[in-house]
Amino acid sequence: MRRNRLLWLVLTAAMIALPGVCAALEERSLLTADGTLHVVRSGAAVDLGVEGAGISPQAEVIEWSSRAQDGTVSVAILPGSVSYQAKHGLELAYDDQTATLLLLWTEDVSAFSQIRVGVLRAGIWTNSMLLPSAGISRAHNPQMLVTHRNATYLDEQDVPVAKTSSILSVVWWEESAFAQARYATLFLDETSFDPTALAIYDLPNLVGPGGETPTQDIPSGAYLYPSLQADGLSGGLLASFADLHEGKHRVVRIEFPQDWGKPSEPDNVNWKRRHTPIVGVAMNGPDARITPNLADLRDGVRTTIGTGYRPTLSWREGDALKFSRLDGADWAPVRSIAIDDAMSYDRALALVTSMGERN
Repeated sequence: MRRNRLLWLVLTAAMIALPGVCAALEERSLLTADGTLHVVRSGAAVDLGVEGAGISPQAEVIEWSSRAQDGTVSVAILPGSVSYQAKHGLELAYDDQTATLLLLWTEDVSAFSQIRVGVLRAGIWTNSMLLPSAGISRAHNPQMLVTHRNATYLDEQDVPVAKTSSILSVVWWEESAFAQARYATLFLDETSFDPTALAIYDLPNLVGPGGETPTQDIPSGAYLYPSLQADGLSGGLLASFADLHEGKHRVVRIEFPQDWGKPSEPDNVNWKRRHTPIVGVAMNGPDARITPNLADLRDGVRTTIGTGYRPTLSWREGDALKFSRLDGADWAPVRSIAIDDAMSYDRALALVTSMGERN
């Protein structure tokens, strides 16, 4: 099974490297609370109208622009983004507390793919890559989420100090020696802030032993789409993913230590562990074999986690939005909403999401 997976990775990489195989233009926009509009676009320089600076017209780039309320316009090419590798899956987020703009994207490079995070702070872009696996590997369907967590520590006079941490979390599916969901985190408010120092974890290993990850007879829709969701106002985080080694679909709750002790004490274990995720299983179920294979999907598989930590999976198939919820020990029969002139896809998705959140 592992040999077949690696062969698939090599063939996919070969297709990416072929002349003429390129991605279409992508664009994402985000409005911040101060009224600034941010727009990012990816594609060939010639298609984006990017000229000069020694950039080849055929090079793939990411362009960022912003327009402030006073009319000030800023435009830049993200540093390190000029190459001949396609860049896709753009996703934007903003943290008001640290005034940080975040850009997530996937970049296909030869026999592997990188998930990269661009961070704009104080007018300066810094990029990092998430590729800790050795050898051939591919990343799929990354998601990011910014959450806030309250914490306390003691100052030099042993007076308790309260603070709020801004935490960037990223989840994705990775195909390498093992097929598994991976999780990365970065504290955006740290004074020693370094976007290249993301801490990375194998999600199955945080709640189980890990090991071989067979995919035979399991539809790809059951595992290719891990997800993140905030757990209400508590500052906690929910991750939903397939654990192929255990044959389970898991929902886990991720938290971080809140008592940091006294930072100035050299042997303060609490301070050293303040960025270490605390992970607990909130819901377990069998593999979601009710989902289709990737070839049958148009928009991927979405996950909504309700108040009882029960996940609802939804996907578009033909002219219908289909969905199933984990009810007790098994997945409910697949239901559907017909997409037609009276019911748009967006409206159907909103209805399924609302249902999933209530249950």
